[in-house]
Amino acid sequence: MRYFVAHIYKLAVILHNSLKIKTLMKFNIIIFLTTILLSFQCVNGQDRQITKIESVQSLYIESFFDSQFLGSATGFIIKSKTQNYLITNWHVATNKDPNTEKWINPNSQVSPNKIKILQNSKILGEYSITEEELIAKNGSKLFSEFKINNSIVDVVAIPIKDTISNVKLYPVNYNKTSDSIIVMPTDRVFVLGFPKGFKSAPALPIWKSGLIASEPDIDQEGKPIIWIDILGYGGMSGSPVYLITDKLNYKNGSSSNLIGGTETFFMGVFSHGQFDISTGALWKGTYLKSLFNSLP
Repeated sequence: MRYFVAHIYKLAVILHNSLKIKTLMKFNIIIFLTTILLSFQCVNGQDRQITKIESVQSLYIESFFDSQFLGSATGFIIKSKTQNYLITNWHVATNKDPNTEKWINPNSQVSPNKIKILQNSKILGEYSITEEELIAKNGSKLFSEFKINNSIVDVVAIPIKDTISNVKLYPVNYNKTSDSIIVMPTDRVFVLGFPKGFKSAPALPIWKSGLIASEPDIDQEGKPIIWIDILGYGGMSGSPVYLITDKLNYKNGSSSNLIGGTETFFMGVFSHGQFDISTGALWKGTYLKSLFNSLP
């Protein structure tokens, strides 16, 4: 790669010194080659940086039944007391509606038996594909699912078993939720996922933002859900949601303004929605925290 980059640089120098190429054309070619040079330095060099750790915490995932592709979604890693888990939606892991337990797509009545994860490499910007089984040979589920009042929580925890040496995990701090601060309608939250499988280069999530659209302390659909005013799409299922703010109003009546920085809170997991009216469902992080802490 260094050899290739060096030759691009030499070619740019030769073009710059050439008198046979019109100035404007020469300028455009040099700009094009310089862009390629900078791209390779950014993607393959060691000087790459990210400004938000959350950008590497959302992972692109695909569900399969054997070799049959069923769909794409988003997941993220958490660490329990003993091991790492991939968090995503129950409907992603089952291909069923959690409210009715019927098939999401009547034309595809099959549940995935494995999931593929595009994991971060130890070299930023490089990736490895790992695979996790969802169903054991005896037909039992290999992931943890949860219920509330006999209703299915649309969140699952899949144990990470496929570990290879060059994978680097970036667990989400799910314990840092908004318990102690005041959250209200019109507060902006960020959903980091892969809408319709779309990624930002090289394979990072899309940062989508939305406004809290319901009173956070009042459950929606009889479950610990908050409505978000957001343009949602397939592929965003399982996305972590964050509140990133420099103004903190605490429930005890105190407040503070952060100077020169922000604080990030885990708000929960994006699930389903009424996308025709730009509304999405957020499973509350304050509720999920206790479920995640109960994992072995």
